[in-house]
Amino acid sequence: MAIENGTNSYMPPRVLSIFENELSPLMAFLGNEDDYVLYNNPKPNYFIDFWKKLNIELPQLVNSDQIDTNHISNIVPWGWSQLIDKKQQYLSTNKNNYAHFKTHEENKHFFSRLTSVKLINELPKMTLPDIVNIPTLPRIVNTLEEIDQLLKRQPNGLVIKNLWSSSGRGLLFIKDEKTYAQNRNWIVAQLKKQKKLIIEPIYNKVQDASLQFTINKDQNYVFLGINYFDSDEEGHFEKEYLHTPEKIQNKLPKDDQWIQQVAKNIILSMQKQNIHQHYKGAIGVDVMFILDKNKQLKLYPIVEANLRCNMGLINLHIKKLLDDNSIGHWQIDTFKEGEAMAFYQQQIEEHPILLKSNKIKQGFIPLTPVDQNTRFAAWGLIESDSKKTQ
Repeated sequence: MAIENGTNSYMPPRVLSIFENELSPLMAFLGNEDDYVLYNNPKPNYFIDFWKKLNIELPQLVNSDQIDTNHISNIVPWGWSQLIDKKQQYLSTNKNNYAHFKTHEENKHFFSRLTSVKLINELPKMTLPDIVNIPTLPRIVNTLEEIDQLLKRQPNGLVIKNLWSSSGRGLLFIKDEKTYAQNRNWIVAQLKKQKKLIIEPIYNKVQDASLQFTINKDQNYVFLGINYFDSDEEGHFEKEYLHTPEKIQNKLPKDDQWIQQVAKNIILSMQKQNIHQHYKGAIGVDVMFILDKNKQLKLYPIVEANLRCNMGLINLHIKKLLDDNSIGHWQIDTFKEGEAMAFYQQQIEEHPILLKSNKIKQGFIPLTPVDQNTRFAAWGLIESDSKKTQ
């Protein structure tokens, strides 16, 4: 939303500002004890003590008034925008992280879903592993008439994507003519506002996943790993798995060569689009496992490329804290006043932490602090995998 707006004075809706602040401690799992994480609530001593007891030193949670700007060497926001770039100027003169273009329009398009379309368009030109299937490429449309024609050719319906949105927002799933008619005015309004929309078929999805990359300061691409997560029918994030979900575990190839090959293909695609010349830092590429026309499990290799930190990146770091024989998940919930603290206390009592060789074997883990006013909080539940320990 800030990128689409493109001004230094953009103000997000109040609920999103609350969301941003209350979930900002998730960034602590990306840093170390010498780092700082901006958090504009009172210092959550119990949260810090919880992780200290597990011998895990998180970065310090501080508000902006507590930071000594003379000792800041680098700024890593969740994601870049013109607004964030302006805000970080008082913290650091290091400008090497932000993507700079000659014009604002170039910047907007770089951080739009158009970049994802360009990336997937490169993949059919490459040698892909057998598990990969791209039934059809995304279409960019400018008129309602184009959408009319595409809908007639897709029996399962279409998903319509805005250019500037993420995390399951800005998506419209059209499964029948009735839904299309009900949302026609919204589609017309978005075409008028954004000039273009991205259209894809609705696939028979089995499981969401993401491949995590980073571009380092030397402009080298590094593949970090794969994560599995769930989203609802409208594409909104639900939870991250700290293991491979059982529903696809036995259907995947026996080794991980396919993952490495897909990651290599995506890196080649990003190199061809010169992503490294404009950006460095985290990239999360959402993918999905679908059933093809023969009901075989296949990988659709780029649903969306997120040039920012993302839940999958957090997940990779949380996995490092777990025992090898543990499984689990974590999620973000919305609470009414007073509910979050009561929920946390109950879960900690019912699911106490057990350690094995200084790793978390099982138990409830708070991933963000809570108080009586908390609206949004992240938490996880870890358990021992009996199949692995037998």
